[in-house]
Amino acid sequence: MTMKNALTLRNLYILLCAAVLVLIGVKGYDMNRKIDWVATAGQYYDRKDLIHAEEWYQKAAANRSIRYKEDLIASRLKELEPITSMRQSLSRLDRRAETAARNRDFDGLMNMYADLVAAKKEYMAASQPLAAYYPKISAMSGISDDLTKDFKQFQSLFYQQAKDQLAQGDVNDNAFKWNLLAIPAEFYGGAEAKSKQLSGKFQSYDEALMARMAGAGQYQNMLDWSLSMMTEYKSRSFKTNWVKEKADSLARTLLTKDVQEDQAANFAAHAKMYTAYMAGAGMKQSAVQDYITRQIGTWLKGADRKVKNHKYEEAIAIYQALSGYEDTEDKIKAAQLAWTVHDPVRLLQSADPSPSYDFVSGGADRFGGKAYAIGTDGSNTVYFTRMNSDETVQGYSSHDFPQGAAIRKVSIEPSLSTGGTPVILVEADSTTRKALYAAYEVRENGIVQLFQFSADGYSVQSDKSLLVTNPEIGGGSVAGGMDAVGGTAPEAIYERRGDAYEFAGFQQDFTDIVATDLPSHPGEKVRFTIYIVQGGQGEALAEMEGSYIKLRGNFQFTEGSVTVIGTYNESEEMYPGGDQNVEPVNVPIVDVERLE
Repeated sequence: MTMKNALTLRNLYILLCAAVLVLIGVKGYDMNRKIDWVATAGQYYDRKDLIHAEEWYQKAAANRSIRYKEDLIASRLKELEPITSMRQSLSRLDRRAETAARNRDFDGLMNMYADLVAAKKEYMAASQPLAAYYPKISAMSGISDDLTKDFKQFQSLFYQQAKDQLAQGDVNDNAFKWNLLAIPAEFYGGAEAKSKQLSGKFQSYDEALMARMAGAGQYQNMLDWSLSMMTEYKSRSFKTNWVKEKADSLARTLLTKDVQEDQAANFAAHAKMYTAYMAGAGMKQSAVQDYITRQIGTWLKGADRKVKNHKYEEAIAIYQALSGYEDTEDKIKAAQLAWTVHDPVRLLQSADPSPSYDFVSGGADRFGGKAYAIGTDGSNTVYFTRMNSDETVQGYSSHDFPQGAAIRKVSIEPSLSTGGTPVILVEADSTTRKALYAAYEVRENGIVQLFQFSADGYSVQSDKSLLVTNPEIGGGSVAGGMDAVGGTAPEAIYERRGDAYEFAGFQQDFTDIVATDLPSHPGEKVRFTIYIVQGGQGEALAEMEGSYIKLRGNFQFTEGSVTVIGTYNESEEMYPGGDQNVEPVNVPIVDVERLE
């Protein structure tokens, strides 16, 4: 062995000895510390400071340098196990809170808080022998301060989210509210402080967001959002009134704008939305609803006045505009009917819009319908249109009236019309009489002409016959025209036979006499038969049984027997045969009205 090797071994030995001495020293130190810890724990225990006693007994138990009063340590730790459990549980919860805060895991933090509350309830139960030590252990753990810091951190986070969402106009995410509400009141400084703080924040946010939606024309969205928010707040027992108040304020502003701009349709639509919102919110009454009711009533009354003033189109426009809020169908129909009655050409045009109508008139609630209209066109076609009770329209026409005649008047013939069957009377110019008359009966299957004649007038008798003044007689029928001799019949009788009126004869307004009795009937219309011995235009001389009568009238008198209808008003002297050497005779003069 060399000197170098010998030195090396000796040095190693010295080092080993030194290490053993150090270990012996350390172990001795740990042995002394354990003995001291047990003594310290015993002192805390004797002073009833069990929290610190448990702490020092735990240290002594963990010291394995010497077995020293192990049974005592174990016994005391078993006795103090609830304190150990409290300390360990709070420590675990505190670490969970730290992790949740670091990861921004709000749900995790709330779950941890729920477990903390459950632990507190468990450890402070009356059955727990060391329950009174829990508050101090909790305070010593610092978990309350840590939670306060963590929840404050989340509060700041949620308030920032509210600002960001408001700036972006995000109306759908309200999670930050419910998170803020979920944070226990103790971290706000109590229930009252929590309610005051959150109410202020939420109100500012809600009102700003609602105003933005309303300003963007999102009225329905604003009401829907408001209803949703009220429901959400109520489900969380959070008292609030600003949502309803703001919704009412914005709704009133919009409705007032509609009124100022006379936008009844927009008003009705917005009012309908608000009414649905009220129903959804379970509101029975509101100032906005009262305003809506008053304004709708004002518009309806205005439309009713327009109908009375014959401004039907304006009235109907209002009714139609308000139909978005309430049923105005009956008012629209009533206005349209009134318009049709007032302006019956509308009814004619609804059946046939092509003609240009003249002499139009009409009425309501007659002839089995709600309204009717009559008229003609440029070709003298006669029209009748009826609106039935079910508002269907029936149109009829007749082409029987002469096209060349100048119509003066078209009307309903009241004396010939019945409840369900109208008779239309057409009056036109006549070249020979005062008027040309034609009547048309309207039936379900068409229009039938009842009569047509030129006359100076006519009247309907109680038996529905016609008494016609000075009609033109042609062929003894209703066809009209000149008779063969150009005579006139002052009062003729026309009777209905089937579908038409026919000439039935003249009305007898004279007395039948013999010619010799004429002087006994001065000024009386009489009829007699006589023989014309000397004819001529305008005058004639007639004889009967040696008596002479002068006939005078607008006739071409011819020799022969004739029946005369006329009036004796005066006489004149004449010389028979024109011989003035004989005694003149007094001859009665008859103004002839008609010859038969």
